[in-house]
Amino acid sequence: MALTIGRTRLRIHPLTLLFPAAAALLGARREIAALMIALSAHEAAHLLAARALGVGIRQLKLMPFGGAIRMENPYAIAPARLLAVAAAGPAANLAALVTAAALAHGRALSGQTALALIQSNLSLMLFNLLPALPLDGGRMLCALLSGRFGRDRAVQIGILAGRVVAALLFALAVASAVFARRLNLSPAFAAVFILASAGDERHALSDARLRTYLRELRPIEAPVPARLWAVGGGCEARRALRVTRADAITLYAVYENSRLTSFTDDRRLLKGILEGGSGIQVSDILHGERLGRR
Repeated sequence: MALTIGRTRLRIHPLTLLFPAAAALLGARREIAALMIALSAHEAAHLLAARALGVGIRQLKLMPFGGAIRMENPYAIAPARLLAVAAAGPAANLAALVTAAALAHGRALSGQTALALIQSNLSLMLFNLLPALPLDGGRMLCALLSGRFGRDRAVQIGILAGRVVAALLFALAVASAVFARRLNLSPAFAAVFILASAGDERHALSDARLRTYLRELRPIEAPVPARLWAVGGGCEARRALRVTRADAITLYAVYENSRLTSFTDDRRLLKGILEGGSGIQVSDILHGERLGRR
């Protein structure tokens, strides 16, 4: 299920709608309600912070056990803004649990309800503060390190830290099963999520480089040097771009079945990758442009 709110695409996993009903049948109505409140506060804080700082949100995906925000070009924005947007979610959970405790102290909220809210917000806050991409803690770590090491190196450190965190979570799940005689799969699922997200972070960083490069390209007016390369239509556009140089235009003679079929340049390939994905081929970009002109 998908909706569009402004420029943000809201995707809802089908199981998300069934999760509250299943929890209610198991007698965990208070806990699931508290978790939904904590998640809503967390994601709303991210959205509000991004809006206030001028950071575009491409997608908000709601899943049974949480949500995930995909920012527009997260590694091309200023580190301070990235830090503020990432920190907004955990900060909202901290404010929510303090509010719940204060309401319980003033007898405006029952002890059981306040405890469920405090536990949900505390768990969500601590998990997201782990220094592992794509969690908030990982983005905060990258923002803090990018000024000293550069954005590429900061992302590599964040991914490495994520692997360490994932290993510790796996170890926690195993230790719980062996020593406490208790099967707790939550740490293992969290570890799998962190490891599986490493590739997405690398692609996001690569796309950020491409978008930054496109913005810095100047209009061609006076004659400038150009370099010509021959490339097969089945070659990946990203691979073809490895021969580009910043001080010259790169032209490509595209061959299909050993025949010269067309010419293109580095700018068209860059745009094609951003629109079609990192694995798109040169021929797919040219074919798509031809279809668009019909």
